[in-house]
Amino acid sequence: MRSYVDLYFTPESISPLEISRRLQQIAGMSFIIGPHDLVFDWEHEQDFQARLAKVHDALKGTGVLYRIETAVDEPGHIEPLPWPPPMPRRDPVHPGF
Repeated sequence: MRSYVDLYFTPESISPLEISRRLQQIAGMSFIIGPHDLVFDWEHEQDFQARLAKVHDALKGTGVLYRIETAVDEPGHIEPLPWPPPMPRRDPVHPGF
């Protein structure tokens, strides 16, 4: 799978050049050219969580906001997963059903 990271800078945030340096040093990532700012590939949930933690650590305290968008490598539809997961129903069974 591939996840894209979009960064949102404000006048109160540190400079994009400093963000670039931090992302390279802490997360091992560089800016890309295109509609998104960063990209990373992953296969397992643990890979995704580890990379996301590094991105978060690199941006912590900078005033920069970020958004993650994940896409599959092959075309097709994947049903969205609700978060948080729905609670199991414990309704009594109606005798009319």
